[in-house]
Amino acid sequence: MTPTAPTLLAPPPVRSLRQWAIAIGQSVGSGLLGLFIFLVVFGFVLEEFHDDPPAGLLILTGLDALVGIAASLAIGPLRFLRAGRLHSVVHLLITAAAGIGVWSVPAAAIALYRIGMRRRPALDVLAFVVLGATSTAILLIDSRVRGELVDLFLLASVGIVVICAAVPLLIGRVVGTSRELIESLRERAAASDRERETAERERAAAEGEAAALVRERDADAARVRAEERAALARDVHDSISHHLATIALHAGAMSYREDLSPAERRRISATVRDGAQQANRELRTVLKTLRTTESDTPLATVPTLTDIVEARREEGQEVTLSWNGLTPQELATRERGTVVAFARILTEATTNAAKHAPGAPLSVTLSREEGRVLLTARNPMPHDVGGDAPSTGHGLIGVQERARLLGGDAHHEVRAETFEMQAWVPW
Repeated sequence: MTPTAPTLLAPPPVRSLRQWAIAIGQSVGSGLLGLFIFLVVFGFVLEEFHDDPPAGLLILTGLDALVGIAASLAIGPLRFLRAGRLHSVVHLLITAAAGIGVWSVPAAAIALYRIGMRRRPALDVLAFVVLGATSTAILLIDSRVRGELVDLFLLASVGIVVICAAVPLLIGRVVGTSRELIESLRERAAASDRERETAERERAAAEGEAAALVRERDADAARVRAEERAALARDVHDSISHHLATIALHAGAMSYREDLSPAERRRISATVRDGAQQANRELRTVLKTLRTTESDTPLATVPTLTDIVEARREEGQEVTLSWNGLTPQELATRERGTVVAFARILTEATTNAAKHAPGAPLSVTLSREEGRVLLTARNPMPHDVGGDAPSTGHGLIGVQERARLLGGDAHHEVRAETFEMQAWVPW
């Protein structure tokens, strides 16, 4: 709050009966009090001149009564006048009326109080100037009518009038300041309440967004797991179909064995062949619904692992594949699903390294230990973390899901500024 930029106080509501009662009370009270002061002063004048005052004093006294009555009647309703230029002018006129006669003094005190509530230094100074000017003019006229010379007593009287006028003016400033302070505190409290409500709404919205993100992440993870299951089911389907087709082929050949009668050989081999083909058809029908893509890529074999590494090297990625306690021939003796799983895990490991640590060397090790086959992929963490590509973690979720579906598991961590991913399946 600064005195150079005060708040314009809004007038009280005109339609309020209480406010009208206050306005009438101000007019009546200031009129009666002014009449009392007027009668006392006029009594001193009559006593001074032995009931025969000069005509000039009588004219000044009549002017005092007229101005006082007008100021008293106006001061009450003027409280409804909106603060502004007209408000300042009429209250300065009533202040000036106090210099003309004593009847206007109570009304002028109320006017000075309202001017003080405006809290405008220029307006306060103007009120003192107007009051001092009218008081000086009337006292000069009064001295001339009395036939007296202007002396220090006259100047002292003007000074006393101005000093007395400062009392209601200062009271008005104090009241105006306190009202503005209270209003400011109310506005701050209301603003604080609004900010608190806004913060609560924003927090609730943020919590809702966070919950939505969690649900979306969980949905994405579930989708990735479902896709990985479908991919594994597709691989198992292709593998079993291959084996069943082989069984059907050999069963057909058995129909030509010489140690059985031709009828029996044909009947048995036809039965085996028909049963294998029927199983193949049923398995294809059941697992067909799990397919999520139309890819016809052949199933991976052990040489596929080397092909994946070579393909990455041709793309400029530094990848090394080493074997520890395990040979490619030994891995080839395992179930086809194990090789397929490691091929997909190796693909994800190379893709993850190329995406998040471009240019960094990737070391992949396939080892056999404690009844399990372990694939370990390591690459240095990039120093410029802020430049990393965005990641959803779906690839690592898929690696873990594929390993778990084969009875194993997978995890990843950072060790000494090195990213390490491990996946294993039972041997």
